[in-house]
Amino acid sequence: MPLEKLNLKDVAQRLDRPFAMIDMALVGDVTVSLYLCQGTLAWHRHLDQDELFWVHQGVISLETERGEIRLRQGEMAVVHKGLAHRSSSPFPSTVILIRCTVMPERKNGRRFLYGTQESPPTKINLNDALERWQQPFQPKTVAHIEDSVVQVMRGEGEWPLLEPYPHDALLLSLGGTAIIYDLSVQHMVPFVLGPDELTVLYRDTLYRMFTKGEAVLARVTREEKGL
Repeated sequence: MPLEKLNLKDVAQRLDRPFAMIDMALVGDVTVSLYLCQGTLAWHRHLDQDELFWVHQGVISLETERGEIRLRQGEMAVVHKGLAHRSSSPFPSTVILIRCTVMPERKNGRRFLYGTQESPPTKINLNDALERWQQPFQPKTVAHIEDSVVQVMRGEGEWPLLEPYPHDALLLSLGGTAIIYDLSVQHMVPFVLGPDELTVLYRDTLYRMFTKGEAVLARVTREEKGL
């Protein structure tokens, strides 16, 4: 199956009203969406799923019953299931939202109310995480969402062979250009992934990747237990 890609800026242009949302990819049992935060959303809670808020452009306030944080571009936070929350922004801001959408009721078992003992969301800054991580080509896990992880990695030139992985993986270029080859096809065609573009690498498929100069990539995939 050939790789496909989306450009976040192109998707953002299709968000025509405050809190409009577009689903971009399904990776395992989590959906990766983009929504327009402008104004203030009503208070609400989700009993069956965590939500990860990742600011793509702009700034938002993320209020919860356990505290409030402000997220700027490149920052993210996880709101755990059962915790009442709302997001707001005085001007148009685009936010990547990652949440479980495949039968989430199976995650919680008996569906108790959650939130009363939850700590407030913790702000995660991707730039800070990258500065502390000096191992080229190696993924650094920065956040967990249900059974999946958000990872960042950086490197230049030819990357180690991307071995077949048992789960699909979303790949987003945060900076730089990646050139990806699907080694499972007879006639390989270079697939170019530029800044703000994302694609899904299919499970059990062998890929080779090169980057022009240093590239910074984010990956969303199922967490491998015991690795």
